[in-house]
Amino acid sequence: MKVIEWPEPPGPTDYEFSTSPNTTEFHMLFPRATYYVGEYVEVLIIARDHKGRPKAYGGDYFQAKLHSPMLKAGVTGSVTDHRNGTYTASFLLLWPGQVEISITLVHSTEAIAILKDKRETRPDKVYFYGYFHGTSEVMECNVKPPGKDVCEYHDPYTGESWFCMRPKQGGCSAYKGHAAGGSRDILTSEEARFLDKSVKEKLISSKVESFNVFSPTTNVDPSGFYFQDIWYSRVCKNRAFPHPANVTECLRGKIIYIFGDSTTKQWWDFLLSFVPSLQRQDLHALFPAPQLAVDTSHKFAIQWQMHEKPLYIMYSDKQNVHYVASELERIGGNKEGLVVVINCMAHFVTYPVKVYAQRLLGIRDSVVKLMKRSPLAKVFIKSGNTGYVYTHGSDWLSLQLDLVMRTMFSGLPVTILDCWQMTSCHYLPPDIHPAPVIVKNEIDLLMSFICPT
Repeated sequence: MKVIEWPEPPGPTDYEFSTSPNTTEFHMLFPRATYYVGEYVEVLIIARDHKGRPKAYGGDYFQAKLHSPMLKAGVTGSVTDHRNGTYTASFLLLWPGQVEISITLVHSTEAIAILKDKRETRPDKVYFYGYFHGTSEVMECNVKPPGKDVCEYHDPYTGESWFCMRPKQGGCSAYKGHAAGGSRDILTSEEARFLDKSVKEKLISSKVESFNVFSPTTNVDPSGFYFQDIWYSRVCKNRAFPHPANVTECLRGKIIYIFGDSTTKQWWDFLLSFVPSLQRQDLHALFPAPQLAVDTSHKFAIQWQMHEKPLYIMYSDKQNVHYVASELERIGGNKEGLVVVINCMAHFVTYPVKVYAQRLLGIRDSVVKLMKRSPLAKVFIKSGNTGYVYTHGSDWLSLQLDLVMRTMFSGLPVTILDCWQMTSCHYLPPDIHPAPVIVKNEIDLLMSFICPT
């Protein structure tokens, strides 16, 4: 897919010739005496290998952040790869005060080449368990056949299949449930060096000192920024919903369906704890089964539902998870108050991109049908979160899927909630399950679109 094309190293490279966070450096381009809000600043990143030699090709993945720790303010920078071992990071100055620049080497281009290869050739690196009636056997399952003698569970609506090794007893029809399995060590000792924690997600050293930014301000890109722990969107005039009464006033009379993973389950959990009148309904099934909360006083309901496998989760009965595309077919109605939030990303980063693209195509088709029969519905697509620190996970892999997602839903009357930037420039440590202060800002952004005034 062109949207996720990434430059590759010219060929296999020894570890010492790969990009090192310890020798790579950056410095300010066109330094000046005074900086004002609304201006851009740029830094030049010079990639070097472990011997300190400049790199001659690009493809490294850097994350750039301009921030003011004392103000609890931060914004992402855009990084341009010049394909010659140098990169330019550009930042928009959005608030007055003392600011500093941080550049992180997430992965070297050599490490990314390994990630790409393992994503496409080893989807079995993460596996799952299938449980069956009438036997204690636990069988390996996955999106691709994990062996020759398998059971295929085909969904006729989406065209997707799930495969489990065939149990010795009971047969394929006895399948009853799913759970996370484990992961395989698929890296050679040499490959592991490129992805070791000592060389990934490391801050780049620099002599660039913090500097002052002065008013006035002007509004252009990026999508938003934090100031005093509040997200100020530059896409819309977002609002704060600081009290439960503000939330209930906005959501009165609405039905909200949230489809996704544990990152959207955080939204459901937060609202349940934040709004006293919102009460969990006992559906006699725990996470990851669907969860429902109803506010009878203000006549609104919020349902959260996990998307279909692959899912790296605890055990779940098979009837508890469903394809988002299929579930969208069951909702609708030509009336106001229908809100749909969709998130589908984190559990797909270890698989070939075409697996994710197929899932999104099914969801996209169902969204189009939903909008035709329910033109008053508001549909939101939540982007992925940064902070995916896991053996086979990576912000680079997430970024690739995020780009696919944005392309897939472009041109539709849906709103993409840019939680990617909201989780990448906060002063708290990166975490795919962000802290409540970030979750609250994400929810406030959603409600700003639901209730703009």
